[in-house]
Amino acid sequence: MTYETLAVDSVLDLAEAMTNMDGDAELLQEIVEIFQETAQAQLDTLQQCIETQDANQVAILAHAMKGGSSNFCARKFVASALKLETQAKAGSLEGAEEMLAQMRIDNDEIAEVVRVINWE
Repeated sequence: MTYETLAVDSVLDLAEAMTNMDGDAELLQEIVEIFQETAQAQLDTLQQCIETQDANQVAILAHAMKGGSSNFCARKFVASALKLETQAKAGSLEGAEEMLAQMRIDNDEIAEVVRVINWE
């Protein structure tokens, strides 16, 4: 990847996520892994819905991904998904391709950070 060095806190707020999980690192790891296992397919489905101009389904999918990523405090991804969700709920997909591209970047950053986390 050609990203600048990422700070964990710029991608995930692990302290807040651990608080939300009552200090259960194993649960947090499991939630992050499930998100990562399903994210690419969800992003691809979002792409298809954008291409077919299905704003309602884009809003639903973006909302679901926002919720999933908020479980582990992935603030950048949450913000990107919220932006797309809000736009789609307004009935417009103008700029949706760019918003989806940002969500993909944010997801890649999550994956990069997750690879270096010591879950112990």
